[in-house]
Amino acid sequence: MKNNFVPILILALLTAGYALLVIGTAPQLPDRVAIHFGAGGGANRWTDRSQTTFFFETLTAVPVIFVALAVVMHWLPAGVFNLPNRDYWLAPERRAQTVDIISRQLIWMGCLMVLFLAGIYYLTIQANRTTPAQLPMSLFLPLLGAFLAGTIIWSIVFIRRFSKVP
Repeated sequence: MKNNFVPILILALLTAGYALLVIGTAPQLPDRVAIHFGAGGGANRWTDRSQTTFFFETLTAVPVIFVALAVVMHWLPAGVFNLPNRDYWLAPERRAQTVDIISRQLIWMGCLMVLFLAGIYYLTIQANRTTPAQLPMSLFLPLLGAFLAGTIIWSIVFIRRFSKVP
């Protein structure tokens, strides 16, 4: 994990920013908050402001899960890992470096998740500013597309990294 300082720092800053966003903007939510939206963006499920805020605040634990996985991986047996050429990459002489690479990848995925969660929260605020509550699809679809594109790119980088044996 010695090479993970920068990704962990970025993840910590993103998480702090997300937490500040939720805490700072919670009063902007109405008493009855639309939290689920149909295919056209129309609200179809509501809850109260405190439950909504609690839910989004709880999601700040997501990055902790990614970091915990990155740390725990150092003690997991090789059979738990599902990666191309596992026997080669987890051979004793390469295991530490391989686990560090996977850990760093997990932390970057955590960053992507926090950005996505912040976007979803922002869109929840925007949706609840209209009457009736309406998810702004012109913002949601690009957010979802960016998240999916980021996940695909992350996956390709991960698979390509371990598919080739020097």
